[in-house]
Amino acid sequence: MDKFKKRMEPAKELYTRELLDFTRNFDALGEMTLIEEPDIDTQEYIYSFEKLNGTSQDELDEIHLKIHDHMEEFSKANGIERFYQFSRIWL
Repeated sequence: MDKFKKRMEPAKELYTRELLDFTRNFDALGEMTLIEEPDIDTQEYIYSFEKLNGTSQDELDEIHLKIHDHMEEFSKANGIERFYQFSRIWL
């Protein structure tokens, strides 16, 4: 697993930086926490955002879809699709 983590480190940094930059546009989101969940040979990267009070579930669903679509395209454009497969975004 250490080999996997080392291979993913540059992609993790790029992905995390872009995710933070992109999500600044959404007032409904608070702090982000990165949770690294180890598996047998791999690891999942879970990006969990605080939801600010008063945000409807419909609005959160719309925000989640926009973030997902953006990060999928960003990952393809930057050659980090493998990292994207192991990342999750929770709102």
